[in-house]
Amino acid sequence: TASSSSERHDDSTIVIRRPRLEVGDGGAMWRLARESGVLEENAEYTYHMFSHYFGDASVVAEVDGETVGFIAGFRPPDHPDAVFVWQIAVDASARGRGLASAMIHGIVQRLAPDIRYVEATVSPSNEASQRTFRGVARDLDALCNEEILFPGDRFHGPSHEDEVLFRIGPIEPEQVEQFTETQQQSNPNLVVEP
Repeated sequence: TASSSSERHDDSTIVIRRPRLEVGDGGAMWRLARESGVLEENAEYTYHMFSHYFGDASVVAEVDGETVGFIAGFRPPDHPDAVFVWQIAVDASARGRGLASAMIHGIVQRLAPDIRYVEATVSPSNEASQRTFRGVARDLDALCNEEILFPGDRFHGPSHEDEVLFRIGPIEPEQVEQFTETQQQSNPNLVVEP
């Protein structure tokens, strides 16, 4: 049942790591995106590409060998000091444990000191993602600037909300190190692989 799965995940070790094409992480990412019910549906091929070409800026989260979360991200060519978080998904069985924030921190830890900014677009109705990004900014003692990047009227088809750019930074390497130490002490069930 969902509750026993959730209870099992509460005390299990979460491993956050780079996605790997050879173990089929792209397919697991695609499944989670589809099952989320809120992410725009993309071809499975998209997630295999993120695993292969953008794996350094993406992560998967596993509990007992089962993929329970992912971030598909990339480094914008015109902003080499940034990572753009394109999609985040967390399985219902792993929600409520701060996994989205932990995955963002995992990417930042892996890419620091080369990145100084985390970027993402968030719709105004997505309050959970807004809280997540603002929380990451607080964790890293960094600014979180917000401005409309893609106005809703630029999208074709059914009505679409504005997409607000969240830009966290500048991120200081010392803050990343300090948060990483605090995170390891406060959550021994979280393993972030380099």
